[in-house]
Amino acid sequence: MIDLLPAPIVCAQLGERLRALRLVRNFGQAELAARAGCSLSAVRRLEASGQGSLEMVVRVAQALQAADGLGSLFELPALTSIAQAEAMAGTPARRRASRRAEGAAK
Repeated sequence: MIDLLPAPIVCAQLGERLRALRLVRNFGQAELAARAGCSLSAVRRLEASGQGSLEMVVRVAQALQAADGLGSLFELPALTSIAQAEAMAGTPARRRASRRAEGAAK
């Protein structure tokens, strides 16, 4: 369902989740910033709008002991055949070389 929302709304929702998790862990914003190795303003911006670098998101997730959730972020779908993988990659279907006519010049 999240894939139907505009990116700024998804980012804002992630910022809200981050804030809620920080409060569950009983960290203040300054403490989270110190644990994540980033500035207080960066944590505030991340919570308010979901805006921040990917590295900062990873650091904050690690500081909140929530980095396991990042493992499935860009997980590849399970494929059952080479044909499926080629179809997903947009590669044209494999074809055999045509036979030479008998007596054709080599």
